[in-house]
Amino acid sequence: MEFRYIPVDKLRDWWPSVRPGLDKIKTRSPENWIPEDVYTDCFNQKAMLWIILENNHFVGFFILQPMGETMHLWAAWTLENNYQIVESGLKYIKDICRQGNVKYLTFSSHRQGWQRRAKQLGFRPKQWICEV
Repeated sequence: MEFRYIPVDKLRDWWPSVRPGLDKIKTRSPENWIPEDVYTDCFNQKAMLWIILENNHFVGFFILQPMGETMHLWAAWTLENNYQIVESGLKYIKDICRQGNVKYLTFSSHRQGWQRRAKQLGFRPKQWICEV
């Protein structure tokens, strides 16, 4: 498995592979962003696109947003619900965070299944939000 950072000058080349995954995320969870927000932040270097390759074939991606001492995992998606990819990806992301002296890794999701899975992956809740 290979994790590859996609620089701004290659973003357009990989976007046709990434965009459908973002659309699928949006169909399963009412997030307050649109795929164009992700592209814009990656283009403006406010977020980083990492693709996941197996045998030189695209199998997924993750988007990271550095925020001071926090790294936010904005979106992640794989072609199959392959938890080995998820666990390997999370290990890789944590290594990136350690190299950048990041103290916290965060993510958010409206999907109920992440409550149990996040705990298994070492995350713990810090904040509850009520929209008014």
